[in-house]
Amino acid sequence: MRKLACPLLLTGLFILLIALSLPSGCVYGSNTDWLSQHAALAETIRNACLEQNTLLPDFLALGGGSNGFQFSYYGYLRPDILIGCLLPSVPMYQILIFYSLAGYLASVLLFYLLLRREQLSRPYAFMGSLLFLTASCFFHTHRQLMFVNYMPFLLLALLAVQKNSRRMPPMLPFFLLLICLHSFYYAPACFLATGWYWLKKSGKAFFRPWLVSSALAACMSAALLLPTGLAILEHRRASAAADSGLFTFFGNLSSLLYSPYGLGLTMLVLYLLLLGLSLKQYRTDSLIFLILLLWGGASYLLNATLYARSKILIPFLPLLLLHSTRLLADLRSGKACWRLWPFLPMLAVAGLYLKRSLRGMVLADLLILFAAAVLLWMLAPKNMAAPHRTLSRAAFSLLFVMPFFCFLHSASTEDFVTREKLASALSEPEYRPKASALYRWDSLSQPMTKSNMDIADGRNKSTMYSSVYNGAYSQVYYDFLKTPIQINNRLAILAADNPFLLHFMGIRYVETEPSRIPDGYHVLWENGDMAVAENERVLPTAYVTNRTMPEAQFEKLAGWEQAEALARYAVTPDSGRADWNSKIQSFSPALSTGKLPSSLTISETADSRGQHSLEITASEDTRLTLSLQKPLKDQLLLLDFQVENHTRSAVVITINGVKNKLSAPNAPYPNGNSRFYYAFSSAEKELRTLEITLPKGHYTLGSIQFFLLDASVFTEKSVLPAKALNSSPGEILACRASAPRGGWFITSIPLQNGMTFLVDGKRVRPSRVNTSFAGTPLSPGEHEIHLLFEAPGKRLGILLSLTGVIGWAAASLAGAASGARLKKFLSSGASPR
Repeated sequence: MRKLACPLLLTGLFILLIALSLPSGCVYGSNTDWLSQHAALAETIRNACLEQNTLLPDFLALGGGSNGFQFSYYGYLRPDILIGCLLPSVPMYQILIFYSLAGYLASVLLFYLLLRREQLSRPYAFMGSLLFLTASCFFHTHRQLMFVNYMPFLLLALLAVQKNSRRMPPMLPFFLLLICLHSFYYAPACFLATGWYWLKKSGKAFFRPWLVSSALAACMSAALLLPTGLAILEHRRASAAADSGLFTFFGNLSSLLYSPYGLGLTMLVLYLLLLGLSLKQYRTDSLIFLILLLWGGASYLLNATLYARSKILIPFLPLLLLHSTRLLADLRSGKACWRLWPFLPMLAVAGLYLKRSLRGMVLADLLILFAAAVLLWMLAPKNMAAPHRTLSRAAFSLLFVMPFFCFLHSASTEDFVTREKLASALSEPEYRPKASALYRWDSLSQPMTKSNMDIADGRNKSTMYSSVYNGAYSQVYYDFLKTPIQINNRLAILAADNPFLLHFMGIRYVETEPSRIPDGYHVLWENGDMAVAENERVLPTAYVTNRTMPEAQFEKLAGWEQAEALARYAVTPDSGRADWNSKIQSFSPALSTGKLPSSLTISETADSRGQHSLEITASEDTRLTLSLQKPLKDQLLLLDFQVENHTRSAVVITINGVKNKLSAPNAPYPNGNSRFYYAFSSAEKELRTLEITLPKGHYTLGSIQFFLLDASVFTEKSVLPAKALNSSPGEILACRASAPRGGWFITSIPLQNGMTFLVDGKRVRPSRVNTSFAGTPLSPGEHEIHLLFEAPGKRLGILLSLTGVIGWAAASLAGAASGARLKKFLSSGASPR
């Protein structure tokens, strides 16, 4: 029973910390990315696996139609998704939460086991496990799951090396494979951490078995890694704001201290690292850890030169805490002495936090640690009276107070998802129009949350949110069609009330609040606060047209003319010139408003060119109504202006429910959206007012321009819609198209490697149309067209994975045979050669 006391106590503390972290009425998941990416994509990937009868779906109907491996980071071949496939009636978010918490607890208990096998006594192993349990990086068990979900398998890899460090442990490649399947971006750091630990256990002899183990794991995971890598190379991987790369330094040691986006530890570990510099047996490792934690260039290289972010150091947490626990044990036993000099550099580090919200916690952490260290330094002699021993234990216990408070402080900063919001976000809409392969469905009510959902049963969406995105599609979506950017980054391609977007992308059905139904849509179903509306006049996702514009001519257009051209023409790689004359007219609306709210100050200025600017200071978020003295009908009102931010906060301006955002200067992935575009349609309803919400802050709106465009622009392009046919596996579109005079077959499915047209049974390489979509020229007549897609590298990846499995089996058998021979030699008294 004594053996189980510490694991049981750790389990109890784990449950207590989770209970204290989670607010009442919430689930263990964040509104930041967990809901819109991790939970939503887990459900979408599970559904795609079941519908396509494969564990590696080639294609997902997100983002207009995308290579499925753009989303593989969010769950392809991951055990929780596989469990979800076996339990299709259980919501994926429940499996996700259970799996995440189970992995967290397993990691704590496995770390305790690692410390015990490192010959640390139960009390010291328990203390080290407390530091591991309270590391703030586990904040990501409810936010960015892949930052930490590999941890139990990393610890299993370390335990395998610990047990058999002289040759390749048979299970090590499998544990490394599981790391790759859970979080391949963190796999290189995990492999290096395993190699470093192996080096310490067996010296230079580690290299060959470590390299073989790593190679086998990479080979076995090739079915995931190879097609994913090719998708990343073809498209774009999100990168953060510019940093100094190799010349980045974490002067405040945020890589180590407090931050969930680092290791999230406290001053105690920094003290132990600094003290270790003065002790011969700890000096080398302490120096290496400090270099890793201070020099951002190490993180930059581990992040494959994307950015210098210290989150990539989380795989080194077990080794750092193993190092720290050993030194802590030596301090407690008297083998090492407490010193006060480390507090000098620690005081300098703490000074860097004085102007931050963490300053109170940092000062408390430093003072409590200093008080404990002074007491322990004064009570250092071994032969202490009983009262002194009691005081020493109390002082030692003080060391573990702040880790708990820091963990709970990090959890308190989380925006947990309420049960009500989760039910609303992940529930199926009560009304579903009959799905069509030639039209799309989008949600305007919760564009962020719904961006990766609702594609089951043949539905298609224009939206997506993934760290790997199609840059050409994003350019059309935001730059050419002038769709507002609604969040801090451009990674998320979100639904918006933009008449150019809705028409061009064939978004026939929208789910939205009854008060926000876009112009031109009529209600099919309404239930209080939600409605489904339809616009039958949007373009289909596949059609034939002869009204084309050469891409070279389109590239010379700018501003609203790009959106106008995409509405009136199909852009093709043809030569020649279209008969182009923009119908956009400059407009100076007569606007009236009442008295400005007291919270708002607006001053108008004009530059030397006569361009007017509005300098705005708002003490709070303010609503303002501008009335058009002459209402608009059957026209599009186009508005754009430049935004200059004079504060460190984001600028979000909403007009008639359409939101535009310029991210704060310090945003991790700044959107650079300094010019806001708005388009308002009055094809069926008169446009009388502009309801504007201005944010708190100080900013300038410059180069303000209004334009008018006749709403008939959406009927000018003559098209012959395709007729959908039943598609077969591997086909993303099957249709019959009529081209009486020949012409271009146009789709709004983004062009990607792996696509092939089958036109009347003949394979045809797709052409790029409308700057980023798949199309092909057609001869006169009736045609049967199939658009096929196979993820590049998938077949080769599967073959390499099978080869890796065979190699692992062969290496394991060879290792077992070698071990048996060694055991036989030893039992016979002979010496192996």
